[in-house]
Amino acid sequence: MDAACGLHYMSKQANFLALYHLSSNVYSFNLSLSQPHLFQQTLREREIRMTDNSENQTCSAEMVASNQDLLTEILLRLPVKSVFKSKCVSKRWVSLISDPQFAVKHIRLHVNLGPSGLYFYGSPFGFLNFDKDQNMLKVPSLSFLNASGIEILQSCNGLLLLLCRFSSAENNSGFTYCVCNPSTKSLGTVPLPNATANRSMAGINLAFDPPKSTRYKVICVLMNNLQDPIPNDNNLLHGEEGLNDIEHFVSPTYQIEIFSSETKAWTLSGGPFEAPHYTDFEHGVFWNGAIHWLSPTDVSLYFDVDSESLKTMTMPRMQTGPTGFWSSQRFPYFGECRGHLHLIEVDSISTPRFRVFEMKPDYSRWFVKYRVNLNNVASKFPEIARRYIDEFPNLAQNSPEDFQVQYYAYSILGVIRGEVEEDVELVLLLPGKIISHNPRLNTSKLLSSWRANNVYDCMQYKWYHVCHYVESLAGV
Repeated sequence: MDAACGLHYMSKQANFLALYHLSSNVYSFNLSLSQPHLFQQTLREREIRMTDNSENQTCSAEMVASNQDLLTEILLRLPVKSVFKSKCVSKRWVSLISDPQFAVKHIRLHVNLGPSGLYFYGSPFGFLNFDKDQNMLKVPSLSFLNASGIEILQSCNGLLLLLCRFSSAENNSGFTYCVCNPSTKSLGTVPLPNATANRSMAGINLAFDPPKSTRYKVICVLMNNLQDPIPNDNNLLHGEEGLNDIEHFVSPTYQIEIFSSETKAWTLSGGPFEAPHYTDFEHGVFWNGAIHWLSPTDVSLYFDVDSESLKTMTMPRMQTGPTGFWSSQRFPYFGECRGHLHLIEVDSISTPRFRVFEMKPDYSRWFVKYRVNLNNVASKFPEIARRYIDEFPNLAQNSPEDFQVQYYAYSILGVIRGEVEEDVELVLLLPGKIISHNPRLNTSKLLSSWRANNVYDCMQYKWYHVCHYVESLAGV
């Protein structure tokens, strides 16, 4: 009976609506005052029916409340913020929602959720709220960590990988790797991997796949510091053409270790391997059960977490320029959203057009998902389009024609997918503001102001400086 109070408000709303419809219907009968007996008879009949409906609704609420399985099924289908609000109903509801099995079922029912907001790198870090009802989502604070310093390294399906500094005498290194869920305010610490004098950490990444397991893993790539030259014909991971034109490079070898939240221990995975030059092991992206590491060459790597196997994926070929090695600025965005892996390729900052790629789930190819024309953005936000002559007037005095070239001042922070195909937003950072652009509808809108107004700070901000906040009941 106690849970029925949680549905009592709904019953009261129903009674109010019934009364409203009663009065509307009575007047719609257009009964004249010359027939008061008919009016009174109709009113009495409707009042009786309204009372019966109210009693039926109350009985239905009590029936749901007394049926544990039915109540659980209803609560499982609520979003996370509504589940938390439901804890205020009664102790019984608190007990039901706090059951670990409830969290497991809820997580597996709500997969591939989009972010409710974005964390921004900084001190202090910022937060951008995507929730349409701004009152429903509070800024997910990390103050419960009681850390003197926090760096958000990665987000993965509701969990955050952090580097925290605690004022604890027990930690001689001064910092600790942590995994936390800001929704549930739960925290787990990760011991340092087995780095030695001959091995340094190249990158550390989080893998959490709720449909498969409630446990998470941390993938650490260690670089062997003893570097030996490797023959060009033996370096199979450099793609078809390889990097034969850069013979003076020496390629280090790498090793992978895996930390399991179940065993609380690190284990070695596989043997040493080579990687394409400039592979970014620091900023891995989890998608399709694997950690993906970006390289500006024609081949990148990904690590299948379940099979513990390292594989290659072909990158899109550049339309212009060399085919072997490209600037690290070639791909200004690489990320996942709602089960889709996205990659953005930009030829130069002077080019108004770029393409948004998506990877096929079988890794057969990248295909063009969206095409973006920044001139459409500039029509509403003209500050994105700049001229070198305006930024460097002194240098332009010698050769003003060279500085008349236009460029675009922006950074790509995210590709946010919605529940429907047309619902997609590119989150862009411009000088002094954050905007979103829908490449399908060619519409742009202001999301928030930004602390940095100058062009340099705006264009130095990278996609890996932003992490998704996804509401989840996952425990750590």
